[in-house]
This record gives sequence, C-alpha cells and structure tokens, in this order.
Amino acid sequence: MADAENDFQELYKETLKKMDGLTDKQKQILQAALDLFSSQGFSETSSAQIADRAGVAVGSVYQRFQNKQALLVAVLAPLLDDVLPKAVDEFGRSVFTQPFNDVQSFVEAIVPDRLRFIDQNFASLKLLVGQVIVDDQGLIKQLNTAFGTHMSQYLVPNIQRLQQAGKMVDLPEKYIIQYLFSTVIGYLGKRILGMPVDIKSEIQYATAFLTNGLRNS
Repeated sequence: MADAENDFQELYKETLKKMDGLTDKQKQILQAALDLFSSQGFSETSSAQIADRAGVAVGSVYQRFQNKQALLVAVLAPLLDDVLPKAVDEFGRSVFTQPFNDVQSFVEAIVPDRLRFIDQNFASLKLLVGQVIVDDQGLIKQLNTAFGTHMSQYLVPNIQRLQQAGKMVDLPEKYIIQYLFSTVIGYLGKRILGMPVDIKSEIQYATAFLTNGLRNS
C-alpha cells in the first residue's frame, strides 16, 4: 500500500536537501512552487504567491529562473530524475519480495497499491501530466525511463516465472506490463477529467479484468 515513503512531497523534500548547486533559498522556491502548482494550478499561481510561500522577496524567484515556465521545468526535474525512480524502486522492493503463486496475487499486489498511490499523489501527478501534454518528446522519454526501465526489473522476473509455471498467458513481457499500467493510468485519466470514481469499485473491477485477461486458461 502507498505510504509516507512513497509520497511525492516527502520524497521531493528529501531530494532537494541532497541537491548540490542550489542555495537554500532556491530550494525553498522550488518546494513552494511545487506545492502551489500542484494545489491550485500552474496558470493560477503568481510569483508573489511563490515568494510568500518560500519566505523570500519576489525578485528572488526569477534571479535563477528566468520566467515561470523555466521555474516549472526546474520544479519537475527532481521529480523526473530522482523522485519517480525512487518511488518506483521503493514500491518494487516492498511488493516483490517473494515469488507469486498465481496471477491473481500478482495483480492484487500491483493494482490496489498503484491506484491508492495515484489518489495520494494526485495533485503532483496532474501537474506532471499537464506538462507532458504541452512538452516535447524529451519529457515522455524521461517518464518511460522512470516507469518502464525501473519497473521492468521487478515485473519481468515475476512474469517469466508465472509463464514458465503455465499460469500466465504466453505474451511478450512488454505487452503484459503495458496492459497492467494502461489500466492504472486509465484511473489517473478519469481523476484528471473529473469523472466520478469509487476507489473500492475501481480496484475490484480492474483487478478482476486483469486477472481474467492474464490468467492462462
């Protein structure tokens, strides 16, 4: 289950503390900008609000960051480079500690946790998705690395083990991973679009759908 260790805000604070090349004031600005961009939106956030939250003068906000768009890019960089990979690795190490006996237990280890993770970190994820929509392919490649490369190291051995035991459908691992996470990302999309969701029902039906689809009949 998603916990404090997998909370973007906490991981972001930890990452900023360890970053070289930034003054304490600049780190405060990045943290304040993430908080405000996530809670009230990028367009609705002013430099004065960021400065007030960070406890600095308004002029300090753009001494290093040329404009608000450049500030957003700087805010997202630690998320993509450190926070997302760390969150994925923490999830992998906590969930895939031992082999799964069947497809259902495999799916149940992933879907409920990731849907709750989306709920817990929805504001930051919405901000990230919004930037992906308007950004070039560079950001998408970074997301593929953060999710695809890091998560595959945990998923692929379990998929292969279940396939070798004759319990999972014989499809290429990359497609199984794609089906798993397209279902999870679909839930994020519903949240972003403001569609009504019930987390218990979403978990129940997504788990049943994936289990039935991946189980070797």
